[in-house]
Amino acid sequence: MYDQFQRRINYLRVSITDRCNLRCRYCRPPEGSGTAGSEALSYEELLRICRCAAALGVDRFKITGGEPLARAGAAAFIGALKKLPGVRQVTLTTNGSYFAANLPQLLAAGLDGVNFSLDTVDAALYKELTGGELALALQGVKAAVRADLSCKLNCVPLAERTPRELWDLLRFADSCGTPLRFIELMPLACNQGLQGFAGAQVRALLAQAGVAWRRDGASYGNGPAVYYRAAGCGVPIGFIEPLHNKFCAACNRVRLTSGGLLKGCLYQPAALDMKKLLSDGADDAALQQALRQAIYHKPAGHGFDARPAGFAMNEIGG
Repeated sequence: MYDQFQRRINYLRVSITDRCNLRCRYCRPPEGSGTAGSEALSYEELLRICRCAAALGVDRFKITGGEPLARAGAAAFIGALKKLPGVRQVTLTTNGSYFAANLPQLLAAGLDGVNFSLDTVDAALYKELTGGELALALQGVKAAVRADLSCKLNCVPLAERTPRELWDLLRFADSCGTPLRFIELMPLACNQGLQGFAGAQVRALLAQAGVAWRRDGASYGNGPAVYYRAAGCGVPIGFIEPLHNKFCAACNRVRLTSGGLLKGCLYQPAALDMKKLLSDGADDAALQQALRQAIYHKPAGHGFDARPAGFAMNEIGG
């Protein structure tokens, strides 16, 4: 379907939990827990909402968290989602820690692709940034590559990064044959005090280290990344810059939080409380009408350039 600005909305990001085994500096506050399991929508409720969204023309779904594989039954949910009428693609975003262990079930479920959050291949720095173990994340990436599953790597570059660290990450992506995307830090309530790099700064930093860049006009996947090629690296390198290269005019997505809030824009307040509709006994026709209205009124754009958003990234699924 189309929103009021004639953007075709065909992509729903579905958070199945806001819990995560890591605590990345830019994503979660230093302390505090996520939504209790009893507060999150059940898989049956999530599937019902997705079925109604698919009936409106949403055919691409991204399963997110928190860490989605931290919730038991995630692979079975993906398999059930894949079978819904009208669903063309189901992909996953993960930190990779549990991925290798869940890979057989995810392949059996028909998972179409996976994005790995990977900010460094330096074990000590990874521990500092996330509190986790790099080896588990790399194991997940390598398992996906061996299984010939479509995958990408996502990095949020912070301003203290060095050219060597970024180049090592590029080399790892190249060795795996996986596109790498640098995602500009979005100012949130949980990451005040951190400073990120815009895409031009990443390219300039690596150019100082001798890396030559050229634009790649192709598109790789559903996201808004602008892709480049770097000399000495065979994979495309994407830059997603919500502040310095605003792409709201072409945004095709809405988000569903694990607690049932539908967000037309990552930054903006929730447009619809699906959990309340479900608890009030709304039938599928009522759910579809509520979704249609909320999607139609999707905001024109975010307000990150005016003030930070008042939430943590794990609360809304990225």
